[in-house]
Amino acid sequence: MVAMTGLTDLSHRYHLGTFALATEPIWRNFADGMRIQSDGLTFTLLLGALAGLPALSIDMSLPAMPQLQVEFAASPATVALSLSYFMLGFGASQVLIGPLSDRAGRRPVLLVALALYALGGLACRFAPSVGALLAGRAMQGAGAAGGTVLAFAIIRDLFDGDAARARLSTVSLVFSLAPVIAPALGGMLLESAGWRAIFLFQTATGVALLLAVAAGLGESRRPGPTAPYLAILRQGRSLAFSAVGALNLGNVFCFVSGAPLVLLDSFHLSTAAFSGVFALVTGGVIGGAALNRLSVRRGWHAAWPLGLGLGGAAIGGLAGTALGLGGALGVIALVPVFLLTTLSRGLVSPNVTHAALERVPRMAGAAAALVGCSQMLTGALAGFIVGQMYDWYGPVGLMLTMAGFAVAALACWIWVELNYR
Repeated sequence: MVAMTGLTDLSHRYHLGTFALATEPIWRNFADGMRIQSDGLTFTLLLGALAGLPALSIDMSLPAMPQLQVEFAASPATVALSLSYFMLGFGASQVLIGPLSDRAGRRPVLLVALALYALGGLACRFAPSVGALLAGRAMQGAGAAGGTVLAFAIIRDLFDGDAARARLSTVSLVFSLAPVIAPALGGMLLESAGWRAIFLFQTATGVALLLAVAAGLGESRRPGPTAPYLAILRQGRSLAFSAVGALNLGNVFCFVSGAPLVLLDSFHLSTAAFSGVFALVTGGVIGGAALNRLSVRRGWHAAWPLGLGLGGAAIGGLAGTALGLGGALGVIALVPVFLLTTLSRGLVSPNVTHAALERVPRMAGAAAALVGCSQMLTGALAGFIVGQMYDWYGPVGLMLTMAGFAVAALACWIWVELNYR
């Protein structure tokens, strides 16, 4: 009887072992995700949506600012902190997300980040006070950072050279739609269901992306040792191109923060007219990304779109300054200046991101975090400077600030080309 029991137990263990061996590939596929083909449209759309989370989260909430003031009996400055808290979470978390993904993998860190983003949106949806709203926005920002940083790191994991530039350009095309669509979408939700519906929509977006990544995105990080985080600070080329991208984004943030002041306060455009002009100008990013993708297909060196974008922004800023000093600055003159700025971003961003990550494959997450964090800090600085310059000099102050960032970005790139070929 004991022998029979032992034989039965041995047989049972054999069948269990056979079942485990047979199902191991299935479990592995489930755990790693059913990989979306990296050369397909779905892959590009998913990464573009991940990278576009910050723009969606910020721009959708802008129309709700007056309602938030009424809801919480708060001052405009207090409600405006919701943007600052989002950016704080967005910037601070990148320092952790990048190197952690280099060690643990892109996929698990991305899943946690998207869960955090969704929970932050839910906290905002049910916020009983302005303090709870600010905490939820910080959570959202921390989670959204995972989408942006890791979308770029995944591209670096899977592609090199012109192929990486092409994918970055296509992803830029996708996520550039967010700032064009988000304000109108936020306004529609605000009118139909109130401000809480905006954060409920953002929660649903986070959950949808979480499920898409869990079901379809495999691990892209290549096995191998990782370098210490501080090692990225010894990569002069990565640091230099991060500086170029940060200064270029500073120029764009001058436009984003200064355009409402100039167009609404100085030139008294209606809200509808301002929305139309803003959407038109923001579309320049899409045009720049499309032009950059075309340059990759034609086999142009990255220096061509970089020179065109950075040079165009500098010319636009200097021309706007000259027109302002000559008393000839108006809406008609501002539109092409702003368009050169956004077109520049579409041309510059994919190339500087690729250059910053190109030679650090084992530290792609940390390098992407460095790019994102430096740009966030420069953007915040640009917004502060624009506010001060507008108070002192009006529209001319905006043009001076834009020209300063644009010329600095161009000069920095020329220095990089001379020293880090």
